[in-house]
Amino acid sequence: MRKPLTVSLIVLFGLSLLALSLSWGESDAPAGHSASVSELFRYEPTGLSLLSPYTRGKIPVLFIHGLWLTPGSWHRMIATLEEDPSIKGRYQFWTFGYSTGDPIPYSAHLLRENLAEVRRKLDPDRSDTALDRMVIVGHSMGGLLSKMMAAQAGDHLWRVISDRPDGELMGEQADIDLIRSSLFFGARPEVRRVVYIATPHRGSRFDRGPIERLGTRLVRVPDPLVAAHNRLVTRNGPTFFREHFRKAIPTSIDELEWGSPILTGLRELSPDPAVKLHSIIAILPGAPAGDRTDGLVTYESAHVTGVASEKIVMTGHLCQDHPDVIAEVRRILNEHATP
Repeated sequence: MRKPLTVSLIVLFGLSLLALSLSWGESDAPAGHSASVSELFRYEPTGLSLLSPYTRGKIPVLFIHGLWLTPGSWHRMIATLEEDPSIKGRYQFWTFGYSTGDPIPYSAHLLRENLAEVRRKLDPDRSDTALDRMVIVGHSMGGLLSKMMAAQAGDHLWRVISDRPDGELMGEQADIDLIRSSLFFGARPEVRRVVYIATPHRGSRFDRGPIERLGTRLVRVPDPLVAAHNRLVTRNGPTFFREHFRKAIPTSIDELEWGSPILTGLRELSPDPAVKLHSIIAILPGAPAGDRTDGLVTYESAHVTGVASEKIVMTGHLCQDHPDVIAEVRRILNEHATP
């Protein structure tokens, strides 16, 4: 890989740390607490958060952050959107926090559980039709989680880890239930529109050297998840799982590599036809036509066919605060509010 791109990745890595620190400081850290780098990278899941009390009749907009960030990274976008009376009067804003080093299917599993639980609590008789018009806005890896809320998995993701029928899987029932719920799922019925922002649908061609080693050291898959993986591998013999899964449970760092097995599987998923998709793609100013990139994600990776709109914004990967990105999200929300 060319040296200039490696340098830009290191710079963006530092900017990610800065953004993470700022977002923690704005909304996540306990009073008087100064977060260390290790704490920031072990950011623990908070699940779904409603930023104001639930209001019946308002459409939820769910924001999902990306790798090494927190829900606080959406602060400026949400504050700006709330200044628009036409948006604030029609929408309520939610966020989803998760430990971003965890495997992507596992984080998506937690999000689906959260969505089901919040619906049971807020609208047990499912009479609030506004909740059936949810918009999800996902930045970077958060866009991949968003996609998994709007698609039917079938056996596409199972075939990423095994060529054997899932009915032959042996192990403790809790372990079997966990892996099946992470890999076999349907589209969430509440979701009607998804906005991808700088989303690496094909992965990122990041340097597999020092950056990956640093990222791998700073993220750790939860011990219970590792233990479940080890039990399943032991119970099912040496040929049941594909080698990449048998060797170790992947972190999100592994999964975001260009052309990784899980991203190949995700590309095979078809979104629910009832869901409208939008792409906002960042490109660094001055990037050559043959190498359009935001510094981490190329246009080739962020571009997907079949979207209702695609907006290119001349900026870098950490683009949630960019005025053109916020303006495009506002435009999409105004469009969605029209019956």
